[in-house]
Amino acid sequence: MWEQLVRYHRQAVRAMDTSLRSAFGRSLDEYDVLHQVVVHGDAIRMGDLAERLLLARSSCTRIVGRLVDAGCLARSRGDVDRREVIVDITPAGRRLHRRMAAVHTRDIERLLGALLSTTGRTGLSRALEELLASDTADVETGRAG
Repeated sequence: MWEQLVRYHRQAVRAMDTSLRSAFGRSLDEYDVLHQVVVHGDAIRMGDLAERLLLARSSCTRIVGRLVDAGCLARSRGDVDRREVIVDITPAGRRLHRRMAAVHTRDIERLLGALLSTTGRTGLSRALEELLASDTADVETGRAG
């Protein structure tokens, strides 16, 4: 079951990345960065962004750098702690995010929604909610929940 889940995840991510690269010349990782900044609602600290994306800070920094170079994100320093890097989305980044979101949503429907019955989607959603609600600290330490 685990191998099937990982294999399907990899296939779906690869297909979504290919789709976004073909349509926009931007990766799924770049879309994810834009999406997290938009969902956050305003400027976000780089460390918090990397944590939301489940990425190493160095990977997040590279992706943000590409989006800054493209004019989609702006970087600034924190007011209190000048070592802190803050990221915010630009108007061009908002426009790109909206366009990419439409394609990404279509891809999710094609790769997941259209392939499962309503019952299958409901069951998968419940199972994932159950897994996400479990205490991962117990899993990491090997203790039973």
